[in-house]
Amino acid sequence: MKIVYISTYLPKQCGIATYTDYLINGIRKVDPTLEIKIIAEQGASPIKLDKFEVIPCWDRNENYVEPIISNIGAGDVVHIQHEYSIYKFDDRLPSVLQKLGENTKKIITIHCVKPAQFSERGAEEEKFAARIARLADEVIVHLPTQEAILTRLAIPSKKIHIIPHGTELSDEDKEVSRKRLGLPVDAKILLMFGFIKKHKNLHIVLDALMEILEKFRDVYFFIAGGLAPNASKKDKDYTEFIAKRIEELRLQKNVIYPNKFFPNEDVPYLLRASDIVLFPYYEEDRSASGSLHLAIGAKRPTIASRIPKFEELKNISDDLLVLPYNSSGIAGIAIRLFEDQEFRKYVINRTEEYRVLTSWQTVARQHLKLYKEK
Repeated sequence: MKIVYISTYLPKQCGIATYTDYLINGIRKVDPTLEIKIIAEQGASPIKLDKFEVIPCWDRNENYVEPIISNIGAGDVVHIQHEYSIYKFDDRLPSVLQKLGENTKKIITIHCVKPAQFSERGAEEEKFAARIARLADEVIVHLPTQEAILTRLAIPSKKIHIIPHGTELSDEDKEVSRKRLGLPVDAKILLMFGFIKKHKNLHIVLDALMEILEKFRDVYFFIAGGLAPNASKKDKDYTEFIAKRIEELRLQKNVIYPNKFFPNEDVPYLLRASDIVLFPYYEEDRSASGSLHLAIGAKRPTIASRIPKFEELKNISDDLLVLPYNSSGIAGIAIRLFEDQEFRKYVINRTEEYRVLTSWQTVARQHLKLYKEK
């Protein structure tokens, strides 16, 4: 069987590129006999190996239809990894789907669906998702909330498949990880990682930290990240606000804020060095969180906002979800995880179960089953 992926790919700094790499590595481990080709956006590294090829040949800012179609060749399955910022809202992606041969199985993973009432484009975003879903033979989403929107848009439920976002397993030693990163070895560490953006609500964690410090003095909040290269003025202003807020609350000794980018190879150590990973975000996208799955893969207890993006966390424990902006709720869960060893053990055991259930090899098998169905 020959599978062709249309996607961004490494070393491009893009969540979809990373996702595609994890998925393909999982698939190649499950079935090394498959032939895999990636029709990648420019910026990917060209690769030509036995049964694996990467062809960077198209640009999101140009007419990418012909470059993609002309490089696909013979494939049993063409699988598109879709995200709006990559393919935009015009006729190009629908044209790609229409030009694929009738004997080729067309699959699209729609990574994000935003309801019309929360989209800057209004109903256009929903309509475009429905349009590309109708042109595909099968549609993959990660969450039930995404499936619900597509079903409402009259996409037949039989062609929609919920396959969870994959999980990369990591088990680096906690003490080694802390020493590598220059962190206190014996302290309690709360972690947020990734680019700093306003919707991630770091200031809520600062308020929570004030409450936690009333109970425990040896607690640190590690902000492992900095501004994105294309950061908006809003995010730049927010970064300055966070720095001032740390000073106002006199938290300089308890907040570790290097304000720098950590490369992907450091992420397993960041996660394993932490005691609790925090996702106090507020956003209305219907999309899974790759960062959440990295935390799960590192078997770290996680606290997240009760929003669609983190709805999967209820599969581990609903007690870990907290309403947005509820700093006291975050503090209460963190304190319980530090104090109640039975609860912490329960959470870690459930996290272990879920990371195995959603490992990339498990997710790869679900993809392969769909690829091979007639």
